[in-house]
Amino acid sequence: MKQLPFLNDAADHRAAVDTSAPATTQAAATPTPANPRRPAIIVPVQATAPEEIARQCGAIADAGVVDVIEWRIDPVIAGIASVRNTEPWDLAEAVLNLAPHVTTAGLPVLITLRTGFEGGQAEVGEDVYTEILRTVITGLAGELGASGPAKRSAGVTWALDVEIERSGATELIEAAQDRGISVVASHHNFAGTDSAEAMGATFTAMADAGADVAKIAMMPTSGADVAELLGATARAEETLGIPVLGISMGQLGRASRIMGADFGSCATFAQLGESSAPGQIAVADLAGVIDELYG
Repeated sequence: MKQLPFLNDAADHRAAVDTSAPATTQAAATPTPANPRRPAIIVPVQATAPEEIARQCGAIADAGVVDVIEWRIDPVIAGIASVRNTEPWDLAEAVLNLAPHVTTAGLPVLITLRTGFEGGQAEVGEDVYTEILRTVITGLAGELGASGPAKRSAGVTWALDVEIERSGATELIEAAQDRGISVVASHHNFAGTDSAEAMGATFTAMADAGADVAKIAMMPTSGADVAELLGATARAEETLGIPVLGISMGQLGRASRIMGADFGSCATFAQLGESSAPGQIAVADLAGVIDELYG
């Protein structure tokens, strides 16, 4: 299993915690590397109000078991777009203005704009999707001026989710990486599970596009679907040079969230409060199981 490339250096992927330190400090800086086969734990935040974003991110850090915050910005985009017509640049600026509230936890942040195409809340077209993320990338890189949100968020490791089937995916991957932002290429099927051949081709396409991490998520209708997903993930892990992540959603797919690392998955998603996808397990419960399995 290859590890996520955007984990905190100090944490070095789950380490022994100094319990005398405040919980937030424990989560953000842990000195002793643990089992490299242990998957990273990612928890989403979907709040839209600044204070609630900060509160949820703080609670995630205080849990002491989370490696990465996934900041779902599609609820922010959807909320603004529902009340007024707004240009993509303005939508991106609204996201950047919220960024400092996410970074107070000190954990790496994976920014995700999940479109309606793939089960998210943002009903945006291809061009708008690309323009929003292009502007976010520029802002996080500090290219919007020294007083901008990116400067107030300095010191936090950023990563970006890019839906591989969007027409601007390759452009966004290159733009993010040129500015030192890692990219998780993603593909979601909420209607079923792609064939083994299709899943393999998707993983390969993500690697060929230059992504740092390749992620697919499927909705199973049988145990065989879960097995197909895990098999495709294992084959991708063996053949590709980047970390991979395969998720089988819903209750039926729980094995992929708990033991996915045995099949090559570099991370797993958990919930603290509201889930962002079917089948996510409470972070305390999932971390406890992972502790037993991987130490």
